[in-house]
Amino acid sequence: MQVKIVEKGHDFLRLSLPRGAETILVPLVEGLQAEDAVLEARYYIGHPFAEEPGLYLKTKGEKPQAVLKRVLKSLSDTYGDALGHFDKIAEKQRN
Repeated sequence: MQVKIVEKGHDFLRLSLPRGAETILVPLVEGLQAEDAVLEARYYIGHPFAEEPGLYLKTKGEKPQAVLKRVLKSLSDTYGDALGHFDKIAEKQRN
């Protein structure tokens, strides 16, 4: 997935994601909002013909990139575990 940095500061980050990547934004923003270091986390979809979906993140006392990496790692672990569990169930169903 090609993610573009649209704007970056010492306590904020605005990213642009490719069309079709909107599904990751809801769990990502929910995970970011659960972090103590996050002041604001929101996503925007924009007009389908004019804008790409994006993410805005504002933090307090921590680099936004570090918070984003931490939350993405957590989501990867969570959904990776779910995928592994699903594969085991699917394998049992085949046998």
